[in-house]
Amino acid sequence: MNATLTVQDLFRLILFLLGIGALTYLILILKNLNKIISKADTIMESNVKEIDSILKQLPTISENVQSITKNVDNVLEEIAPEINSTVCNINEITKDISSMTDSIENTTHKAYETFDIVAESISETAFSFQNNIKNFDGYLKLILDIIDSIKNIIKKR
Repeated sequence: MNATLTVQDLFRLILFLLGIGALTYLILILKNLNKIISKADTIMESNVKEIDSILKQLPTISENVQSITKNVDNVLEEIAPEINSTVCNINEITKDISSMTDSIENTTHKAYETFDIVAESISETAFSFQNNIKNFDGYLKLILDIIDSIKNIIKKR
């Protein structure tokens, strides 16, 4: 038996096979979707009481949330001026601390300079005293030499 197949017939065959594949895939998807829906239905049926309880509590929960939100708004409105004054106080305290730090730094610098001046004065006084002692020692030796010379002159006569 001889059968001729045209290109159009070939395309129809391919489209028919693709249609069968797509239909099979769609059937599998619908089957899985049916399983998911039946599981969700089972869960819903087993938890009907809890779901009803939650749905009945939703208005109360919503009212509580609104009440809490209003309370938070009121508290924030009451606290805002205090927070602003606290921030201002903190800024003033920071400025005062900065001023104190500058004063301490200046005082420390002046004390350091004064200490240097006093130390230098004490050092100069000590050197002067040392020089005066050396000069006095020199004068004393000179006087003793003069006295020895006078003694020698008196002894020779």
